Amino acid sequence: MSWPLGISSVALLLGVGIQCYVLSYSAQLAGNSEDVRYVTNNELTLLWSSLSGTLSSWTAGHLLVRAHCKHPNDHGTRIIWLPVGVISCVVLWAAFIGGLAALAVGTTTLLYKQECYLQSIWSIANHVFPILSAVVTLPCLAKELCRQRNARSLAAGVGPTQIETQSVVTLATIDSPRCPASPESTSARSEKSEVDTVAGSTNQAIHDAEKLTFDPQSTTYPEYDIQTPMANETSKLAKLRDIAQLVAQSLRTLVGHSTLASTTAALSVALSALLFNSALQRYRHVHTSPHGYAALVHTTTRFQDDVVRPVTMAIRCTGRPPLGIADSRIGRPQKATIIIEHAIGYPSLVSQSLHAALVAQNHRVCTYDRPGYMLSPQGYAPIAPDALEQALASALHYAGEKAPFYVVGHHSGSEYAHLLANARPEQVVGMSFIYPTAAALRGLLVGITKTAVGSSLSEAMASVGLLSEADDSVASLNGQRAICALGLPPSTSSTIAGIHGIGQSMIGWALSGSDLAQAQYFEMSQRANILDAINSTRPVMRVAQKLPVLLFGVSDAGAVQDSFMAAVDEHYAIEISDKVEGQSLALERMAMHISRHIELVQR
Repeated sequence: MSWPLGISSVALLLGVGIQCYVLSYSAQLAGNSEDVRYVTNNELTLLWSSLSGTLSSWTAGHLLVRAHCKHPNDHGTRIIWLPVGVISCVVLWAAFIGGLAALAVGTTTLLYKQECYLQSIWSIANHVFPILSAVVTLPCLAKELCRQRNARSLAAGVGPTQIETQSVVTLATIDSPRCPASPESTSARSEKSEVDTVAGSTNQAIHDAEKLTFDPQSTTYPEYDIQTPMANETSKLAKLRDIAQLVAQSLRTLVGHSTLASTTAALSVALSALLFNSALQRYRHVHTSPHGYAALVHTTTRFQDDVVRPVTMAIRCTGRPPLGIADSRIGRPQKATIIIEHAIGYPSLVSQSLHAALVAQNHRVCTYDRPGYMLSPQGYAPIAPDALEQALASALHYAGEKAPFYVVGHHSGSEYAHLLANARPEQVVGMSFIYPTAAALRGLLVGITKTAVGSSLSEAMASVGLLSEADDSVASLNGQRAICALGLPPSTSSTIAGIHGIGQSMIGWALSGSDLAQAQYFEMSQRANILDAINSTRPVMRVAQKLPVLLFGVSDAGAVQDSFMAAVDEHYAIEISDKVEGQSLALERMAMHISRHIELVQR
């Protein structure tokens, strides 16, 4: 093996080692939703990058095999299968190497500009060694292709008889500059060669027989086949060597398959192009964010592994400020600030219309985005629900928002409304649930962990009047974020803007980011822990006054409501309002009823 092919082999082995490590690491991240780690953009970018690098390594291995090895039946007389000539073949492989290198450098640069330093390092490491190996191998491959082409041309000029009997054609004969002989002389020389071969073999056999002498003592009679342990070990080693040679030959044949190598090269370039598109879209998405929509608040919280880490949240507060200290001294209590918990899987924009309706009722209203949504960076993930609400209480303090608070949960956001009330029971004066989920209703029932009444009632209410639970499992969200890592558009609902009256441009920006599926995945993976967190922190809520709760859109079935009211926990004062003043639910009427509820609970 020449030194360029040696360098190429070493580079290829290094690349394969790095790709195997990154592939196993990214696969572990893809299936693990519990271990806390710092997340930048979409983690599964590493998975696709390592897969693209693995395919490029396969292609580089194909070039190396073709430049160094020959097919066992070739004998230097066949060119590798390609639909083009030697020059076109080299140009195509050079274009593949150049395109792959350009895409890898472009993706790495975009990731670096987004401060994804670790991803940028792994992205370039996955491709630099296969590209280096292919670059070093390409001149050797071109030389080998030219040699095979010349050998084929010379063999074609010898005549059809010698082409069919390749066993007597040697490279020395093919490379000989002499002109090809006529068929008659070729046949005569062939017959003479066969006669000489037979005569020589006979004379040699007679000469060897004359040297043989019979010695009874040295004669071995193979009546018994006795094998020593050393012979057995040697036989096993020989078998293992044969198996290894067979595997190596099969692998060399598989890697040297031209059609398979062309397919892997095309897939590698396609994956690299998708990764570049994904990094470009994410870069554009970050630089087109709605400035001034919300303020970023930095705080810290203790995660489920008992480690304090930073958390950043985007909080938007509008409306008149609550009454100050002077007003409270003359007997006017400070008006509660409303905190809106957005639904799981969607940013706070889905509650923008509710936010505006409550502001119109002369209230101070705050909406925020949980980590990974809208402008809130993902940071460390996953974060347990109770730790998240502790972080929210701290962020509200740093943002200058003071208690008391009144929490409004929208659909599955009602579950987080429970957690904020449990995290700061002395600061929350009441709650409202708008179309709550079954899990949020179970948090209002007594003896959830000891009896099945909570589960049966919530299922009955869900079947009668509740909105259907989210059918996105963690596995489906994991597959969705894998697709989003390639820059492909995520599946979003087209009716959100019409229902909530949100600007199409802003909601389109919020739902078009590839990081949304990432946030949904981590949040849904913690969904099962929400109810456990509600139950485990309930003893903290031993207050003299029951916590008032207003329910909207629970059920029109009176029997279900009566059963629910009978099983309500003693810590809550429940009021069900399916209709406001005899009229069906509307956003403005719900805001008006919430405002009246706040006035009642603060008297």
